[in-house]
Amino acid sequence: MRGLMMGRFQPFHLGHLDLARQILSECDEIVIAVTSAQFSYLEKDPFTVGERIEMVHASLNSAGMDMSKCFVLGVENQFNIATWASHLKAALPTFDRVYSGNDYVAMLLADSSIPVATPKFLARSKYNATDIRLNMISGKPWEDLVPIPVVEIIKRINGINRLIAISKSDTNPTEH
Repeated sequence: MRGLMMGRFQPFHLGHLDLARQILSECDEIVIAVTSAQFSYLEKDPFTVGERIEMVHASLNSAGMDMSKCFVLGVENQFNIATWASHLKAALPTFDRVYSGNDYVAMLLADSSIPVATPKFLARSKYNATDIRLNMISGKPWEDLVPIPVVEIIKRINGINRLIAISKSDTNPTEH
């Protein structure tokens, strides 16, 4: 059986890593879909899909997971919600079950007869990517909330300065 885990992973944190472990304890393989692949350098989505894939891959590898059982890839958002499930099936390796705690996602997938498992989240209020990004911007501790490879990647790409610059900008590149 192959489980699907989806998320923006802005950034990938210890809660995400715990969920990946949980899925691999219940499934033979895991597909980790890095969503919103087309967005980057935005307040909500500061990191590129390539950077996020690298964060996920390096974190799984560092945690000693069998990488032959892990698929990590990016997928763009589908703006036609009615065709989103079929888009996932076409864009990703085959999966048997989706792990999601999002009721909206569960509803959409159930409407397409895709089984959804509700995961057990590790301290969901503590491991929150929005709060982690805010901590980075404000100079508060954040490094203990993410795997060590994520800290290293964010430092290497100068991610904190990127977040600070984005947070100060009055430019909204998604407005037309």
